[in-house]
Amino acid sequence: MQFVQSMLTRLRPRRVDPCSASDDSPLRPGRHEPFVFIHINRTAGTSIGRAIGLPCKQHLTAREVIAQIGVADWERAYRFSIVRNPWDKVVSHYKHRVRTNQTGMGDRHIAFREWVAATYGPDKRLPYYDQPKMFQPQVEWLRDHEGQVRMGFIGRFEDVCGAYRQIAGRLELTGELPHCNGTEKTDYRTFYDDPTAQLVGDWFAEDVASFGYRFDAGSPAA
Repeated sequence: MQFVQSMLTRLRPRRVDPCSASDDSPLRPGRHEPFVFIHINRTAGTSIGRAIGLPCKQHLTAREVIAQIGVADWERAYRFSIVRNPWDKVVSHYKHRVRTNQTGMGDRHIAFREWVAATYGPDKRLPYYDQPKMFQPQVEWLRDHEGQVRMGFIGRFEDVCGAYRQIAGRLELTGELPHCNGTEKTDYRTFYDDPTAQLVGDWFAEDVASFGYRFDAGSPAA
């Protein structure tokens, strides 16, 4: 029995788990330069993390990273992230919470439009709005200690394979991008009515302006 359990453990795919104290630095050594990956939730960050060899998963904003490693190390590092169409991202976030039963959404999930109102609307409700960082605009993840967005590269989820190729080229990596943490694909636009789309557009207005996203772009949610 012990032999079988040992073999099953070896055959399981490598996971990117939350960091332990021994390997929690977001500043990672590269072949020629250190790098920092800002992992925004629901943007294929787990897949990117695996592909670039991160030992664990961290959802840290740029400001949080700078608080840990200091301004000098932040500025000398290659800094990159992935962003996503906000309307698509919100649907993916909802589906992920239902699938993983976060805040009881798997056992007693509420309708998408009600959830959006409870998490992105003016009257936010517990338990649904439980981790404000996970709901904040993507620009807020990327602002540095001076409130500026100064990244070496910002890729798009809509072309995540192309984005990864650019990252891998800079870091001189040869591995492929695995597909991890995905939910079943659905056209995000089918989840919305006009008021719900407006709520999300208002909340992510700076993302829309900064990255040029629009509701009718038509990227599938995953």
